[in-house]
Amino acid sequence: MSSVLRPALVLLGFFTVLTGVAYPVVVTGLSQALFPRQANGSVIHQGDTAAGSELIGQPFDEPKYFWSRPSATGAHPYDGRASTG
Repeated sequence: MSSVLRPALVLLGFFTVLTGVAYPVVVTGLSQALFPRQANGSVIHQGDTAAGSELIGQPFDEPKYFWSRPSATGAHPYDGRASTG
């Protein structure tokens, strides 16, 4: 029994560290090094506080895109600060 259990637990630990720690660290490091603006998101700052995102409530006016919902942002259409989860 232990001849089967020990290699299984060793492989479980190895792949847990590989896919749960090493891979995310490498991907995060590469994205921060190669694409720092995109990796940190599209947050709009006002002073020291985050005010919203550049991507929420964007106006789309070409038929090939999904139509956004200006009503979802309240009284101020296309205002990302008025959007909540």
